[in-house]
Amino acid sequence: MKTFNERILLCRPLGGLNDMLAQIEKCYKYALKYNRKLFIDGNRGGFRDDFARYFIPAPPIFFEKIDFLSPPFDVFPHHLQDDIYNYELSYWDNNLLGLPTFFITFDFEHDYKEQILIHESAGGGIISIFALTRLRLKPEIRSHITTIINGLQELGKSGKYDGIHVRNTDYKTDYPSYFNKIKNRINKATVIGTDDYECQQYAKSFFGEKLKIVTDIPDLSNRDKRLHGNLNLDRYKSNVDTLTDLFILAYSDHLFYTASSKKNISGFSLLARNLHRYKRITRNILYNEKNTEEYFRDMSIRWYEYLSLFFSRIYLVMRHILINNLNK
Repeated sequence: MKTFNERILLCRPLGGLNDMLAQIEKCYKYALKYNRKLFIDGNRGGFRDDFARYFIPAPPIFFEKIDFLSPPFDVFPHHLQDDIYNYELSYWDNNLLGLPTFFITFDFEHDYKEQILIHESAGGGIISIFALTRLRLKPEIRSHITTIINGLQELGKSGKYDGIHVRNTDYKTDYPSYFNKIKNRINKATVIGTDDYECQQYAKSFFGEKLKIVTDIPDLSNRDKRLHGNLNLDRYKSNVDTLTDLFILAYSDHLFYTASSKKNISGFSLLARNLHRYKRITRNILYNEKNTEEYFRDMSIRWYEYLSLFFSRIYLVMRHILINNLNK
């Protein structure tokens, strides 16, 4: 998509899936407001791959590389005028989340005269769910996910199954205690979505035949255990597995998740929870070939639903603060 004279926003989202989608949504809103085409580069964040392998975008979103312009670029930040792709970010030592010491970005409340703006940042939030209304899963990935869901529904009581999510790599979770807490509530076929091989194996032995494994977690003991951004893994398989876990959890009858040892709820859990809560979005993404942005306009989702998502997040934060204070 050659746009020699058009205004461009290059979004290079960092972090895991929820962070990446939240940054895409943030950039999407800016691009609409200030009449820019949004180019997304997924090679720097947790996917470490081209988004075009997984999603079909809706204008003004594009996945192509901006290789039709030549330096020096009319760009902000200005120090990227000689190369808008091949720069390096500095990182903190012992940075468990793998995030840089600073981000490449701009003021989202300001309109710029430069032709190209670059935003390379992390940061999650509840707006990630709306980014999924701007994109459509590739047919082969959607088919892969729906086939698994249909199989799980055939196994479950009344066509239903439950889902559990545990994050236990960069965030640590006391999953044995949590499994023990919820075991009496697990009464049907159940899937677990996790980023940790040891957690998956423990869940197999703990829940027995009720637990169904739908994605394989590689054994990364004594190595970098993170799945997102790990270049030692097959990025396509890992990313498809991540999307599969997300939508299978979202489509479950009951979704179980818990906070980390630091009382944080992972962004992935929040995204799965929001998709689980707003199943009409999930159903459309998986079973309706119409672009989800058109679907959202048809649905005319109300302003109080945005507020509901916002206040539910506030509730979770306050709840964990209260629990933390009571445990002191």
